[in-house]
Amino acid sequence: MFNYSLKRSTKLSIIFGIVSVVLIAAALTVHFRLSESERNEIESGTEQNEKESASEITNEVANSLLNKPESEENEIGEEYENTLPSYVRIVDGVQVVTVNAKEFKFTPSEIHINAGKAKFILINSGVGTHEFVVYNASKKDIVDKAELAEDEETIMKNVLFEIDELDAGQSKESDTMIFEKGSYVIGCHIPGHYEAGMNGTLIIE
Repeated sequence: MFNYSLKRSTKLSIIFGIVSVVLIAAALTVHFRLSESERNEIESGTEQNEKESASEITNEVANSLLNKPESEENEIGEEYENTLPSYVRIVDGVQVVTVNAKEFKFTPSEIHINAGKAKFILINSGVGTHEFVVYNASKKDIVDKAELAEDEETIMKNVLFEIDELDAGQSKESDTMIFEKGSYVIGCHIPGHYEAGMNGTLIIE
């Protein structure tokens, strides 16, 4: 009777052990399958995020390259405009310089502009006739003689530009020109005006 009970108990233990192993194996299988599925989802999600991030970065770089020139131009223009002297303003990318002529001086008498496009406006707020001539200092004698002789050809060869005789109360502007770096003399060459003080300098930086 004891042996029979022992054998039966042993069989039950074995069956219970087998069932336990099967259940554990099933649980582990489900766990690993879930883990693998979750891992695939995570990897898939990570890959998708990486693709989205890469796409976003590419778009940002492309937009940056497309907008860079205009952005830089705007920044430079704004920075330059913020440091402009009172007699210079920017109109459509051109430096517009306003000079006032009066007995016997130019205001300003020392002009600073940047190399590039510019034009000049001369305002005669005096009572007499004035002009605005710009030339290299080394050519002053040549310009003086040409002015006295009314030799326009020689004047044009030796001056950077000029706004010729302007009556009191009037204004006139030059053409838009491209200026290179350099230092020049400005003057009114109506007889006696230069010597009386109607002269100065133009610095193109």
